[in-house]
Amino acid sequence: MKTQSFRRYVIAAAPVCRLAVLVACGSSHTPSPTGPVPSASTTLQAQIGNNTSAASSFAGQTNGNATAGNVSKLPIGSLLYSGATTKIYATWLGWFGLNNHISVGYNSDTAAQVQAQVADMMSRGMTGAIADWYGTANTFIEGATTLLRNEAEAHAGQFEFAIMEDKGALGAAARSNGCDVTDQLIADMTYIASQYESSPAYMRINGRPVVFFFDVDAFYIDWPRVVSSIPGNPLLLSRGTNGLTRALSDGGYSWVSIHLNNPFDPELTFQDQFFQAAQQAPQRLAVGTAFKGFNDTLATWGTDRVVDQNCGQTWLQSFSEVGKFYSSGKQLPALQIATWNDYEEGTTIETGIDNCVYLVPSQSGSTIKWSVNGNENTIDHYSVFISTDGTNLSHLIDVPNGTHAVDLSKLQLSSNTTYSVYVQAVGLPTIQNKMAPAIGYRVGDQPSAVSLNVSQSGALTFTASASASNAAKSVIDFGDGTVVTGASASHTYTVVGKYLITATAYDSAGASSVDVQQISVKPSSGGITIMSPGNNSTVNWPTALVASGNPGSPVSAMRVLIDGQQAYAAHGDTLNTALKVFTGAHQISVQSLDGNGNPTATASLNVVAEPGDIPPIANITVTLMPNISPTTFLACTAASTDPDGFLSGVQVTFSNGSHFGAPAALETFAAPGTYKATATVTDQLGATSTTSTTFTVP
Repeated sequence: MKTQSFRRYVIAAAPVCRLAVLVACGSSHTPSPTGPVPSASTTLQAQIGNNTSAASSFAGQTNGNATAGNVSKLPIGSLLYSGATTKIYATWLGWFGLNNHISVGYNSDTAAQVQAQVADMMSRGMTGAIADWYGTANTFIEGATTLLRNEAEAHAGQFEFAIMEDKGALGAAARSNGCDVTDQLIADMTYIASQYESSPAYMRINGRPVVFFFDVDAFYIDWPRVVSSIPGNPLLLSRGTNGLTRALSDGGYSWVSIHLNNPFDPELTFQDQFFQAAQQAPQRLAVGTAFKGFNDTLATWGTDRVVDQNCGQTWLQSFSEVGKFYSSGKQLPALQIATWNDYEEGTTIETGIDNCVYLVPSQSGSTIKWSVNGNENTIDHYSVFISTDGTNLSHLIDVPNGTHAVDLSKLQLSSNTTYSVYVQAVGLPTIQNKMAPAIGYRVGDQPSAVSLNVSQSGALTFTASASASNAAKSVIDFGDGTVVTGASASHTYTVVGKYLITATAYDSAGASSVDVQQISVKPSSGGITIMSPGNNSTVNWPTALVASGNPGSPVSAMRVLIDGQQAYAAHGDTLNTALKVFTGAHQISVQSLDGNGNPTATASLNVVAEPGDIPPIANITVTLMPNISPTTFLACTAASTDPDGFLSGVQVTFSNGSHFGAPAALETFAAPGTYKATATVTDQLGATSTTSTTFTVP
């Protein structure tokens, strides 16, 4: 049952106000904790440090994955419609630590890591995890999946797991058997039944185990034979509406859909189409999805597909979409988060989601106030802490979103002690929590307000000055780890982007005031500046693109075009991203956009990409499928190879005009004759190869 998240922290019906629990009695007054300061219940490090299963060394990525941080552990289900009983699962990947995947600071096949991940998922209110599985031949992922099963069993009745068979589990069988992977899928399903579905922790709906399939239909599968041969009577779920409409499927699950070339559109219409199809097939199991965004610019298989996170708005919108179709009287049975830890496609929620919010605290007499910069709809409530040593914190009070002040006059504070007061914006579920800079508070002491002035004095050099009339000491934090004691300092940044500069001024008693400014670090020259790559340079994936816009008018967004086609875009006036530029000579253009999306300035350069890439080798075979019909043929490109990488795309065309975008192309011909099948394969860097074969239809 969904409740308002903040009410988990306050007792709204209590007859008296209680310190550290309640807001002030009478909603028209500033909340005021009363009584003695409670004992320390937490530490500053606990409130701002990494509280997730992500590696503490993970420093964030250019594809939008946030630095491992302090994440709201409010139950994720509270983001759904009121009264939701939906079970929430997360897609879990067990391949990190393999040398063909990026490093994220941990190995997936260690018991300690899996234990931490399950504990983290449970702490966020998740029911279980769905493991992306690559078959028994991939011993690393198989070992990690076994650890997931063991950890789920250790939390009997509290955590579940399921298997998602990936098409990668069937690749070897497709290459050796002309794309017919039926026998391999039956063998895999038999193994899954004995090794995983037999677990008491395995996901079941109405007593039946659930198995997910991810793009296995890229190959030929005789589904009637599969269904009649596999043990365990599992529910078989395919990706998208296909699983809700075709025969011999028990249901479908939604996923992130990317069909548009506009990263600022979360493409929720495709989620709507899935739910509409689900309502037309109520006898089938429908599993919805929620996601923070998508960005595959760091994936070796990526093609610069982006759904912008929009500072947490995409995350909230994907949950809200479910409420258009389901309610407490018509429940969505399950929802899958895409994903728990796909760092390469920029969908991981393991590190938390950055809402781009920052707080600026201030003092007026005994009242502590704070302004909120960013979207407050991502914040659940504010927690106020007090400390005598800046390390150990006493929790004073929680106040709801929309309240921006507390009155400390009723606290029993020593007049001889300077306290540090902290305000934390606690995010909605899985949104990162944000702590305001501390204010030094001393009863009866009103420090002068500090004023921060920032000016640019070089290409990436900024000078900050803190002014306060009674300051005994000033400290300037430039937001990138550089902290300077003094009323004025200059600093040169190494990376373009947004930074928070914080000035704190202390009086002789240690009471302090704070001012914060967000700056955009970029060259001051007009128009567009492209810092990387250089003109006429040779680039290899991932191609770092660093640029800024200064057209003399406000910049809403920046975008990148490759040969005139949009390849990337992001909000703000700076770009610091990685892109995949396919092999060959290309023109890269960067544009600044106004609030209406109109270009205000453009700069271009030329590059040669991936000159050392060896083209793939296309292969196609055509096999008669008499068990289907005398004129049905299966074309297969699975034996195609790439000498220095892997294939990322394929197109099969028959001379009768039929087109297919998968390794297996099944076609029934209307008339006898001689036909040609043509295959074009593309490697991960865009190089292509084409081959053809002719065959006779009797």
